Amino acid sequence: MLESVPNRPRVLMTAVLVVTLALALVAVRRGRSVAAELASARNLRSSQYVGSQQCKRCHAGHYASWQRTFHRTMTQEAGTRSVLGKFDGSTLDYMGVRARMHRGPLGEFLIDWSAGGAQRWQAQVVRTVGSHRYQQYLGKSADRYFRLPIAWDVEQRRFIHMNGAFLTPDPVLPAAGSSVERADYDRHVTRWNDNCVFCHNVHPNPGWDERRGQFTTQVAELGIACEACHGPGSQHVARNADPWRRYALHLTHVPDTSIRNPARLGARRSAEVCGRCHGQRISADIARVHRDGDPFIPGEELSAYSRPLAVDTTQNGVTGLFAPRFWRDGTARLTAYEYQGYLQSACRRSASFSCETCHAMHAGDPRAQLRPQREGDAACVACHSQFASTSARAAHSHHRADGPGGSCIACHMPSVVYGLVSVHLSHRIERPDPAQQARQGRPDACTLCHVDASRPWASSALAWWSRGANAGDSANTTASTPAVTEALLGGDPIERAVAAHALGQASAHFAPDYLGHVLGLLLDTLETDNYPAVRAIALRSLRAMLRRAHSPALHAVDCYEPTALPEARSSCLSQLRRVLGASAVVSADVDLRAALRARADTTAIEIGE
Repeated sequence: MLESVPNRPRVLMTAVLVVTLALALVAVRRGRSVAAELASARNLRSSQYVGSQQCKRCHAGHYASWQRTFHRTMTQEAGTRSVLGKFDGSTLDYMGVRARMHRGPLGEFLIDWSAGGAQRWQAQVVRTVGSHRYQQYLGKSADRYFRLPIAWDVEQRRFIHMNGAFLTPDPVLPAAGSSVERADYDRHVTRWNDNCVFCHNVHPNPGWDERRGQFTTQVAELGIACEACHGPGSQHVARNADPWRRYALHLTHVPDTSIRNPARLGARRSAEVCGRCHGQRISADIARVHRDGDPFIPGEELSAYSRPLAVDTTQNGVTGLFAPRFWRDGTARLTAYEYQGYLQSACRRSASFSCETCHAMHAGDPRAQLRPQREGDAACVACHSQFASTSARAAHSHHRADGPGGSCIACHMPSVVYGLVSVHLSHRIERPDPAQQARQGRPDACTLCHVDASRPWASSALAWWSRGANAGDSANTTASTPAVTEALLGGDPIERAVAAHALGQASAHFAPDYLGHVLGLLLDTLETDNYPAVRAIALRSLRAMLRRAHSPALHAVDCYEPTALPEARSSCLSQLRRVLGASAVVSADVDLRAALRARADTTAIEIGE
């Protein structure tokens, strides 16, 4: 008798059904488990830092866009790909000292300093800081890194002395035949371990041991890398090794609690991530920070660990220490205080307004990292849509919409911030008010554009908008003197820098017969101002003006070096004046100029920012 043959298709179908049901059950259970895990808050303090190479494995596109930024190259080990300066025997003479930048027998980057023909000291460059405008160099002695007094000017492709890179006056020159004072030459030699380390690296810890008097400085990664903004990534890496979790994240778009995405933190917390470095801060327990490092992790409340510096911040019971870094109304006048400007801006009242409203860390030109759709006035009209049309902006500004007077940025974020031998936009978004700003002793947007105009003129011209009636009650204002002239000749160093910058801008507006006065002001600054950084800004403005005018005198400026000795500067300027002829004549009253200069001499500032 023949045995019955099983129905194989039916058996196979049953097996497939069982397996499918089993997989579905597993998927449901795993889905519930993943959903529960994603719904639970994660404390990143139990995470470890893993480095940007781990991020690259899954986020190749974001890694590539970060690679193009100046954040990545903020701090690097010295090497042929990181060192931008020409260490080929180049020399820099300053204060009677010759610095020679060259390579050692093993390819190391060396700087020798000599005076009177004899070598005095030598340092090896072991790390670099910066790559955008200037590149600074670090040497090392025992457990300490030091910023060396020589830097590389990226734009000009030349070495400069750090005394000319920061806002400090000319040093005391050695008498003929005497040796240079190291204190003056090394004025900006700064210890890196408990200074620069905080904002230029990931998870900085100076590791200061007060008992032993030693540093054991550590960073999770040199430069500003992924985890500086996203927090430590070990939990994120471990948990996303689970494919179920990855699929759940892609399909549901729920936030990943194992990492921090500034775009999903909300405006306030997102801005705090940037404010950690772009807003100079002070901790209530500085000794603890020097010992254990900065405890802040993205997503936490920044104010739990530190507070932004302000014009009235005290330290150890002393007031006024930080006042020179701000205009009297509290507006920051140095870079690295952008967060303070954000906090003071009326736009912050919007629940969605943050740094990322205008900036993107993975898009746009690396020089400003503006969102491509937020460049220029697009950043403003994206929220203030009532001014999207050119006619609406012209009616609002009382200027041509396509001219500098119709620029939202120029009027509401004027260039009143000094940093890195340049002047930058303020991040305090505000309405222009020449009268009020004159009373606060700070520049106003109107006279920074109308450089031949006085404060009272600006206040009167803006009467249709300004709440101030007259700017004449400012102690530093005369009735008819242009505000920029007053600032350039009689202001403190930051006021003079801002004024020198304004004169060279393409947006600077003045009558044709005022050109000689402007040129004369800049030449006067190049000859008499005692701050090399102010002279450097004036030189840049002079070159810009001569270039726009296609002046044959442009080549005559090449001999001028802002940090050169006074005799060399005067000789160069004599040549330049001969080429310019009668076109550069300062028409300001001689007595007024003398009085303004005398006032400027009493307003010294030394800021290593």
